[in-house]
Amino acid sequence: MKMVLPWIKKLLKENMHKRIINNYFKKNHSKQALLSYILTPFQHNFFSHILPNSKIKNYPFAHTNFFEAFSWAKILDELGFNVDIIDFRNSRKIDITKYDLICGFGEVFQQVFESVHHKKIWTITYATGMNTCYSNAVSLLRVKDVYNKKGVWLGKSSRYVEKGWTHSVTLVDGIIALGNEVCADTYKRYYDGPVYSLPAPFYEVLNGYDIINRREVTSKKHYLWFGSSGLIHKGLDLCLDYFSKNQDLFLHVCGPIENERDFVEVYKRELFSSPNIILHGFVDITSKKFEEILSLCSFVIFPSCSEGGSPSVITAVGNGGLIPIITKETTIRTGFEIWIEGFNYESIEKAVRQSQSLTFEEIRSLQLSNLNYVKNNHNQEVYYKRLKEYIQRILRVGDEY
Repeated sequence: MKMVLPWIKKLLKENMHKRIINNYFKKNHSKQALLSYILTPFQHNFFSHILPNSKIKNYPFAHTNFFEAFSWAKILDELGFNVDIIDFRNSRKIDITKYDLICGFGEVFQQVFESVHHKKIWTITYATGMNTCYSNAVSLLRVKDVYNKKGVWLGKSSRYVEKGWTHSVTLVDGIIALGNEVCADTYKRYYDGPVYSLPAPFYEVLNGYDIINRREVTSKKHYLWFGSSGLIHKGLDLCLDYFSKNQDLFLHVCGPIENERDFVEVYKRELFSSPNIILHGFVDITSKKFEEILSLCSFVIFPSCSEGGSPSVITAVGNGGLIPIITKETTIRTGFEIWIEGFNYESIEKAVRQSQSLTFEEIRSLQLSNLNYVKNNHNQEVYYKRLKEYIQRILRVGDEY
């Protein structure tokens, strides 16, 4: 039975990628839109009862892209489109001529621009990270940095994207990029159409003000790395290099690091022999453990080389008021962060020393400023409102469309 299950799982996954959800909202609009993104939120109706900025806590908190996907679909419905949905990896031949608008990213955009048709089809790309022309290069250069230090190639700890879907970032009517102007600029280098920066949303599950008020002075010594796959890409190696040598400070590592066994093997000394490096594994943001970790720490440190608005950092700041110690490549900016200027030990050291030079009163003030900024600028209402506005601008609703 155990031998069969992986095949069943693979078959179900492949079939999901090939599936098309037709007219998700069961409307009878005059226009047709195809959303190419992810299917999971629509398979289970996760958000059928959820409105933007909802405080309901009894629904799955998987990834912010669940909320993003449903927002796209709901807005298209509000703008008068019947909404079909496919997985971005769907490579099946699709009758694109039935659509007035195709948006998202993935395989279907190549079909659009390689098909001979005369109907005007509007196309909008949702760029959830920096341009792969940039991101792939810097991610692999970070892998080379680790090779130069450790003598081992750890390419699986990059975030290399095999398919760049260049049609969708070159020929479309507009691009909506998740993140700030740093992310948008990586598309503007190669594209002369409109590019809009969209702040990443987050799930607010905790009262950040309560957490700030209960922190003790000792929290000044505690830092959080909160990330997912691509451990080198997201700078965990840099954090381990520094904190393993500075054991008067504490690093809390939250993320499924066990999924990258080669990285864990190469960094086992730093990970398992440093008493000040605490491994928490994957942490559910609705759990008591997440709240406890946020209460222990004053800073979130994330020296990533390429992000699309870094929802993980935003989540830590928006729920706990942590002060972000970040690179500009996280593509977020609160105005109250501490910058990491490069991808090396010296840059981490400089940023951490700056954080340690702050008094506890200064730290609390910065925590409140960061929390207020994220709550006001990265909440779900802001995301939803701006996304709708940018889609309308690209479509020129009320003008010629």
